Order: sequence, then structure tokens, then C-alpha cells
Amino acid sequence: MVEFLNRYVSIQKESTYGTAPASNERGLSNGERFGEVDDESLGTTYDLMTRQDMSRPIAAKSVTGTERSEGDINLAVQVDDFVGNLLYSFFPQDDYDNSQDPIFRHTLTEPSLTSASAGVYPSWTIRVGREEKEHTFAGMMTNSLSISATVGEYVMMSVGFVGQSEDAPDSLVTPTFDGAALDALHFANGTVKFDDGTGNAPAATATIKSISFDINLNRDTDNAYGIGSPTYGRAPPAQRREISGSIEFNKVLYGNQTLDEPDYTQLVVSNGMEYSALTNIRPVMSLNFVDEAAADFIKFDFFKIRFEAPEASVSGRDTNTMTVNFIALYDETFGGAMRVTAQGTKLHNAQYDA
Repeated sequence: MVEFLNRYVSIQKESTYGTAPASNERGLSNGERFGEVDDESLGTTYDLMTRQDMSRPIAAKSVTGTERSEGDINLAVQVDDFVGNLLYSFFPQDDYDNSQDPIFRHTLTEPSLTSASAGVYPSWTIRVGREEKEHTFAGMMTNSLSISATVGEYVMMSVGFVGQSEDAPDSLVTPTFDGAALDALHFANGTVKFDDGTGNAPAATATIKSISFDINLNRDTDNAYGIGSPTYGRAPPAQRREISGSIEFNKVLYGNQTLDEPDYTQLVVSNGMEYSALTNIRPVMSLNFVDEAAADFIKFDFFKIRFEAPEASVSGRDTNTMTVNFIALYDETFGGAMRVTAQGTKLHNAQYDA
């Protein structure tokens, strides 16, 4: 079926919010990146304003009110610029390192609280090829990020967007996937480390079955509208960032851990447990996913986390395992909650925030 040749998703950073780059400003040289996406659900929605006058038994007049686009894309995580740009949209400060050229490293952190010009969230034009036409969504802002990893499976990513109403469908283009030579990262080559701050940073744990976390920027879409336009006139501002997650262990951890994993007894008896970076600015939890055939990796560091009560049960057919949910908190010493490090040969050879 040749229709598969016309299915693609691309993202391109905008210079001005809501202004899609022109056709002659597209392409890899202008920062447009095509991703190997599993599925997408982007689309325009609008609210109908319907008159309810008392003279008729059925409403007779209706007009379109506010308009917006929203939806998700889902994909396996690989170390290319499409994924790099998605991560940058949540961590918009980029400390770029090209000392290992042609391997490039991007260390991404959350927006600065001390400089208004540092760490401004970017806006995107997203283009989706759907068999016969290309659909264009301008002024798109990332709102939610989900990362999940299970033993023996690919590391998966889901990103939610909100933005302006869709443009008219246009002609298709031929995509160029800059990550075409790569495979996605998977948990078999990943490591998870905990550090409770009591000694040297320990080695990777071998008891984790799956781990996932979510970031929600809680964008204020109501205050993105203004009189004179039915769709967003400015980027929906991010509100309080919420980070939460869940860890499933392949057994219940009852103590005597040498790798600083959360302990069932401590979690229950001491009214919970919190790991903090304190003064050493070491991450208290690190998720590192590595390409088995290259030096490519993506690592997620957390600097302060609070664990919830553990969940453990047993039955005639189920092994006794343990699940612990957590939230990530702002760490004063680090100046944020998280850091992302991405390294690979297919990453951009300049700063994402340049």
C-alpha cells in the first residue's frame, strides 16, 4: 500500500508564535525534523455558540466560538533530533557540548527562575502527512510528556500538544528521517540508580521491572485567547509543573539494600521517604537508556523525590512484587527538579535554544 509513503509527522521551531515557516523555509537545514512516530491524534476542535431564544422550539442560529488544536503523538524513544526537540520543549535550557565531535551532547534543564530570557518554552509548527494531504498545525506548545520503560520492551514516549486551529490542508512532501539509521532505546540496555545521600553513589539496581513518569505543564489555554481572533493569540502560558511517576520492582524490598532502593519497611513505618540531593547536587534517581550498538544515550536525572506508600500483594498465580509511586519536587540546591542528557551522532550540532 503506497499510502504508507505519505504518513509522517514533522516539527519545526517557530520564530514568532503562531507563524508557520514558509515552504521555502522548510527542510533539515532550517530545523524541520521528521520523526518515526507510531501514531498521532492531532486535530482542531471548536465550541459552538447556539442561540436559545424563546420564540422557537428548536435553536435556529449558531456560530463558531473559540477554536484550538490539540492531540498527542506516540513513539519509541531514539536518539535523534526529533526526540531531542521534544525533550527541549520541556527543558528549554541547553548546555551544548561538541568536544567529542561527531558525537554531540545536549544537557537540558528547566526554565531559569533568575533570568527572564533563559529557558523560554519554544512554539512549533507541526505537519502531518495523511495519505492524500499534509495537515499543518501552527502555534503548537507541548503540554504533557510521558516516558515509560518495561523490561524487554522499547522505551516509549507520549507528548501532548495544544495550539492554534489547523491551517488548510496542503500538498504532501517527501520526508527525510534523520534517525532512519537508528533503532529505538530499550530497557535491556538501561540502568536505574538510586542515591539516598548516605554514601557514594551506588551502582545500578537489578530489581526494577518497569518505570514511568509524567510531566504536566498545565498550560492556561483560557488566557491564550484575546478579542479579535477565534484561536490562540499568544502561547498558552505554562503554570505549575507537575512531575509524578511509578516504579514496579520484581520483588518486595524488605531491607538490607546496598543500592539505596526504597525499602518497604521504611516507607510504611517512618511515614514515607524522601530523597534529596542536599549539597552534593547528585541526582537521587537516574534513568539511563543506552543504544546497544553506539555511544548514544538519553538520561533522566531527578534531584528530589518523595515516595508514596508501597503497594504489594500476593495470590495463587502472582509473585509477590512491589509498586511505589513518587512525585518529583523542586530542589533548591540544583535549582530545579530534573535534568535530561542526550548524546548521539544524530543530534543537532548546535544548541537547541540558540
